[in-house]
Amino acid sequence: LPRPVPAPTPAPAPKPSVKPTPSPSATPVHYPPYRATRHRRPAHDAPSPLTFVLLIAAPAIAAVAALRPR
Repeated sequence: LPRPVPAPTPAPAPKPSVKPTPSPSATPVHYPPYRATRHRRPAHDAPSPLTFVLLIAAPAIAAVAALRPR
């Protein structure tokens, strides 16, 4: 019968270095200058919201006035 081979002894864990790791240097970080996004102007051929509301409301008011019971 063959004899079981003993497992190899594990390598010793490496000891921590005595010197502390150097801390990262505190150099200032440069960001690009802040630029606010420009607001896009509405197209000039589009009706303004007030005109759009009046185009809807004026015929509705005329219809209510014309169709009310007498």
